[in-house]
Amino acid sequence: MITPAPGLPALGLLALALALAGCGGHAPALPPEDTALHQAAHSGRQALEFDHPQQAVQQYRHGFDLALARNDAGAIGDLGYDLATAQLAAADPGGALATVQRTRIELAARDRPGFAELDLVQAATLHRLGDEGLADGWARHAQATASDPATVARASYVRGIVADARGDTPGLAAALSMFQLPTGGKHQPAPEWRADRAELAARLALRRNDATDAAASALAAADLRRETLDYAGMAQALVLAARARQLQGNASQAADLYLQAGESAAARGDKANGRAWLKQATMPGASLATAGAARQRLAHVAGT
Repeated sequence: MITPAPGLPALGLLALALALAGCGGHAPALPPEDTALHQAAHSGRQALEFDHPQQAVQQYRHGFDLALARNDAGAIGDLGYDLATAQLAAADPGGALATVQRTRIELAARDRPGFAELDLVQAATLHRLGDEGLADGWARHAQATASDPATVARASYVRGIVADARGDTPGLAAALSMFQLPTGGKHQPAPEWRADRAELAARLALRRNDATDAAASALAAADLRRETLDYAGMAQALVLAARARQLQGNASQAADLYLQAGESAAARGDKANGRAWLKQATMPGASLATAGAARQRLAHVAGT
């Protein structure tokens, strides 16, 4: 993602360069910065951070067009990746796939190859579209070619959720075993990495009918997703925890977790998942309070 250069803002740098030139200094002239392009990228990132993916899509699409106008291959790759990621967050995997394909075409026209992060977003997009075989292939390619440990770890995560979707327990176990977090030294693994690993552990435990470990790992993942402001991922982790409680025979706690996930999804505007999980919160064995709250929230979602 494109980020503004540290230090003074662009106009301040330009003014400083002009002032030095006017004083007879020998500072080299600074090239003008494309502030519109940087602003679009910055606004898109902020929109995603505040969980407004539709706004992020608009900003990144504008930035992508500006990158094309600039004929800047690096910016085209960055903004294409960012736009596809925002489209995924906005529940538009078809649009995300079209953006990835367009980005590859534009890069090839400028003799630039694709890159591992673009492969990875294509894998996630294909997973959302249900093409698990191709999704695993792109994730495997990203895993093999990435130089950034974060991308390698994320590729292992995507391969794990793809394996889970295919009912491939050995594949899920292999993905978890390949998911390496750096240890030792002053730096601890980023919470996003720890959340991904905890979620894979929860999914594998569910596959192995180990409800206790599944619940513990899923709840840990939910807390980490909340910490990183990934509320969609948090809701998904709460659903995994609910499934683990159901496996334990604890319908009351499972319903509570489905209610939490459903309310979070509905509040974010994810009506489909919100309705599905709120309905689960009315399951037999749910407390009267939980079932009542779920029905009330369902009625509100249906009316919006």
